[in-house]
Amino acid sequence: MNAKQLFAAASIAFAATAAFAIEAEQYNPPPSTLSRDEVKADMARAKVDPIVMSGGEATVFIDRPVAAARSRDDVRTEARAVAQAHVFNDLYVGA
Repeated sequence: MNAKQLFAAASIAFAATAAFAIEAEQYNPPPSTLSRDEVKADMARAKVDPIVMSGGEATVFIDRPVAAARSRDDVRTEARAVAQAHVFNDLYVGA
């Protein structure tokens, strides 16, 4: 390997590593205008009644908790009946 090829390889390697030095757009969020007490109150409200929470580019959709339509005893009774009947569903078998 002569000096010309070595210099070319080093130049290409240096150019390739420089491409990873910075992102195309760096996100610098603006400083918050809320006080610590306001943030704590907002978090307490969100724990009681979860809603869509947005923070600039980051948005989290939280489903509200839903009460069960059937009681636990009804579900357990149905599960026991199916287990005792030895019902087999063909949809679970790949052919």
